[in-house]
Amino acid sequence: GAIAAVRQSFFDADWQLKLTDRRRPEYNPSLDALAPAVEGKMRVLFEPGSALMVDRAARVARELKLDFAIVSCGQEWRRPELAKETGATFIVPLNFPTLPKLPSEGDWEQVTLDQLRAWDWAAENPAVLRQQKLEIALTTYALSDKKAFRKNLKLALERGLSENDALAALTTVPAKLCGVEKQLGTIEPGKIANLTIVDGKGYFDPEARVREVWVDGRN
Repeated sequence: GAIAAVRQSFFDADWQLKLTDRRRPEYNPSLDALAPAVEGKMRVLFEPGSALMVDRAARVARELKLDFAIVSCGQEWRRPELAKETGATFIVPLNFPTLPKLPSEGDWEQVTLDQLRAWDWAAENPAVLRQQKLEIALTTYALSDKKAFRKNLKLALERGLSENDALAALTTVPAKLCGVEKQLGTIEPGKIANLTIVDGKGYFDPEARVREVWVDGRN
């Protein structure tokens, strides 16, 4: 039903555009807002709720000839081949689940194997996406406590995500997604100087402390 609604909305927006060339169409701000996406001038983000919906979202996006990216559902590890087939860039929230505090040890017997697998695989999902040769961008989206971002990033690194891939996922890939790769993403002459300076071996060193943050060349 959700896929049918998405498909029909874009069909309607496309028809609205075609009517504009011939006569004044009925005013519809919702369809007008979809016009840039229909014309390929705006990237569309899909936020599927499961590994199977990742595949369905990509299929409808290709059918409608959309420029699209996918917000990771965190479950691509279940069907990595489906994620690979999308060929999309994935925006990956680092909102890993935390283990519940159960009243007693015996209560763990009520936890299902699938729940245990989901908790265990969550931190490895970014690495799984990179293993499929997919570009990823990391985000604080869906994190109730933004301070948990670096802690969860450390978990992702421990579960197979390389520092080079993590760095790209925080810089060059997001810049490309936003269409500002000529201004941001790398340290080069002429680019905007947004920098995070840390004391330590590097940004990914858990002992490193943020020393300075520069925005547009200003400390």
